[in-house]
Amino acid sequence: MLENIVGQFLENNRKYVIRPFGNGHIHDTYRIESTESGQSGFLLQKINKTVFPDPVVLMQNIRTTTEFLKSSAPGTRQLSVIPARDGTAFFKDSAGDYWRMYPFFSDLVAYDLPDADPAVALVQIESAGQAFGQFATNVRELPVDQITAVLPDFHRVTWRLEQLQAAIQTDSADRVEAVGREISLVKKLIPKMTLLDAWLDMEMIPRRISHNDTKFNNVLFDESHQAKVVIDLDTVMPGCVHFDYGDGLRTAAVTAPEDAVERVTVDWDRYDAFHRGYLSVTEDWLTPFELETLPLAAPTLAYIMGVRFLTDYLCGDVYYKINGPRQNLRRAQAQLKLAQLFLLKP
Repeated sequence: MLENIVGQFLENNRKYVIRPFGNGHIHDTYRIESTESGQSGFLLQKINKTVFPDPVVLMQNIRTTTEFLKSSAPGTRQLSVIPARDGTAFFKDSAGDYWRMYPFFSDLVAYDLPDADPAVALVQIESAGQAFGQFATNVRELPVDQITAVLPDFHRVTWRLEQLQAAIQTDSADRVEAVGREISLVKKLIPKMTLLDAWLDMEMIPRRISHNDTKFNNVLFDESHQAKVVIDLDTVMPGCVHFDYGDGLRTAAVTAPEDAVERVTVDWDRYDAFHRGYLSVTEDWLTPFELETLPLAAPTLAYIMGVRFLTDYLCGDVYYKINGPRQNLRRAQAQLKLAQLFLLKP
């Protein structure tokens, strides 16, 4: 089966070794290696239609973005789409599943967390911030109307609050009574956490193409700990720089796992490292109001994740994978704690 899929993208007269790859939770991913020496490897993915119900539009977005990056940043390494043999950006099999292929960067590596050595971690984090900032710089002239929002309102706080309110009213898992403290905290933070929505609605912050998933493991590093390629372009959509800057800080500036609510805290040295990296390539073109309001980005993105985890907990843990009955609640508590800590940035 997989050999037939590979043959829809690559020459059939070559032999390939196909192995499952990575620990992602969305798509089924395989590494494709040629048995012939000197041949490059590839990454094959079956697109998750539950998360992305319109794979055609998804791949149109990615192809538009990667082709624009080739022209806006010539000579740099970028993610690119390997077209199917019919020229399309995907292959649809007889079962109705969609497949795509990318080059595999065999000389680069992704990390789930920064290095255990604090000095190395700071180098990685600053470089990651620069890479995500460079991505924003490279796509800043890409017209917003050329990219479709495949996940509408993905980072819209008011929409996430509507989802939470619906979960509270339904209380399908009979858990609302036990999370009164968390619900009260969510409500307490609403005035500050909805400011970004308001600024976007009033066009005080320009809409720009943003990555929307700037986790630390979505950038590839070389052996000297320098970030070289931004990956996972599934959520590239119209948004704002705050989404990427804030989510980058949310994941890079924290040392504890996302459900370790007792230990979760902000490492301000890591925060400053990511900030330096991101601003080193964006400060010259961001508007004064964007720069002024960036400090609200990290608390807002942490708040959004806290609301999402809490909503899923109240719904019975139907979206996020869990390894224990209260993990989503602990995740929510940790993210809401982070939101408050980020608001205290010295």
